[in-house]
Formats: sequence, structure tokens, C-alpha cells
Amino acid sequence: MTKIAILTDSSSSIYNMEHNYDNLFMLDLPCFIGDKIYKDFAQNKDQVFYEAVALTDKVPKTSQPSIGETLEMYEKIKDLGYTNIIYLPISKELSGTYQNAYLAKEMIEGVEIDIVDTKTTVSMLGSMVFEACRLTRLGKDVKTIIEKVTELREATGYYVTISDLTALVKNGRLSNAKSIIANLLKLKPVITLNKEGKLVSLETVRTSTAALKKVIEKVILELDHHNGVVHVSYTNNTKDLDFALKIIKERLPHTLVEVFTLPATVVAHVGLQTLAVGYVNYKN
Repeated sequence: MTKIAILTDSSSSIYNMEHNYDNLFMLDLPCFIGDKIYKDFAQNKDQVFYEAVALTDKVPKTSQPSIGETLEMYEKIKDLGYTNIIYLPISKELSGTYQNAYLAKEMIEGVEIDIVDTKTTVSMLGSMVFEACRLTRLGKDVKTIIEKVTELREATGYYVTISDLTALVKNGRLSNAKSIIANLLKLKPVITLNKEGKLVSLETVRTSTAALKKVIEKVILELDHHNGVVHVSYTNNTKDLDFALKIIKERLPHTLVEVFTLPATVVAHVGLQTLAVGYVNYKN
């Protein structure tokens, strides 16, 4: 009898979301500030890392789960009696997690593993993960689950505004060099997580307020106003959050809006003064 596990990583933010899926597993993407490592996010959450970022002048870094850690997770899931693993990691354009998943897969027998290039991260990835879990609970097979979550991937969009691009540029996570000029001129970029799973700067504006309005407008244009859900992600910048929610609720009074905190592995690259607005267009 087929028994399907869903595996993801901590960039998905699922450890900050309530759920009751017992077939859901998560690998940590560890964060570093100097020699200090931050992980075990399911237990420790993100606040300790947020506080460390606020106090340091060092550029935080992240790492993917090692091949050994990934293999250990595969073995753990197999030992629990699962016959199949559907692994939904962070976009392969943003991390080596996807590649290590394949290398670890070659080292294990007795469990079928499908690794999906999600081309996304944060709450967008979390939505794909929960959809996979929901479909598993409904008794859907592996092929159907992967098809459905892939369809959902194409029905998402994510836009980000960042006050300081230093970490994002130094870590090489932003794809186009315009961002460096924007940082020097103190312009505020509007960044998208595009359909290839890359972070790309779309345009720059002169103020944070203008940037926030731009990302909200882009989401409103692409949102399915009948079946879409808006996602707003922040760190501890509650002033920006309140401003964004006020505009969204005025423009979309009948749309479900969900609020998330950004996971540590993302904050390591984008910093604390970041706000993102995205959407998931569900089908009837």
C-alpha cells in the first residue's frame, strides 16, 4: 500500500503556520552570522535570528542541508513506513538544496523519491506544501499530487520591496546588476520572484511608500478576485505591515489576506526592512 510523505525545507515558513498533517517533514536551511549557526527553527522560531541580525554589522549567510542531512531525513521517513517522498524544496535558482536532494536520492533504496523544482520559496512554497498534504489526505496518487502542486506554482506571484540591498547583492541572490546602482543611489527596488524561480529587480522608485504601493498594485492586477488569496510577509517592521494592510483592505475588501513572518533563511539575504506581497490563485 502506498504511503506518501511530503518533505520541504525551512524556507517554506511552515514552522510558523498551524497545521495537523502528520505526513509533513522539514529540513532546516541553516543561517550563519560569523561563526554562529542558527537552525532548529521548528523549535526556536525566528526571533533570535532577527535580533542577531539587528545587532550585527556582518552580512548573514545561509547554507543548504548537506547531502548527509538530506539522506538522514530520507532514511527517517522510510523507517516510518512511507513508500514515497514528494520533496518540495526552495527554488533551485536560489539554493543548492535541490541539487543535494538528488545526490542524496542516489544513496538510498526502498523508498521512491520525487523532487520538484518549486521555483519559489516562503509562503508561496508553504501553500504548495499544504496543498500536497491535502491531496495526500484525499488519497490522490503521486503523479496527481505533483501535477496539482505544479499547477498551483504557476498560479502564484510574489513581489518584494527592500530598504537595503547590501546582503542580497553580496550573496548573489539578485539576478540583475541594476540593483547595485539602486543601492548606491538609495533608490527603493521592486523585486519579483519570477516564473523561473529567480529574484529579479523590476524597477526602482524613490521612497519606501512608493515601493509598497507598487508591489500591492502588481498583486491586485494579477490576483483572481474570486478565488485568490493575498499573502503579506514581514519581519518586525510593523509600521510597513500596517500601511500595506490598510491599502489592501481598502482595495480588496472581500479578499482573504493572510499575514506571515519571513523565515530566517530569507531574512539572511533580504534583511529586516523587507515587506513582500504575493498571491495564490486557487481553482474552484
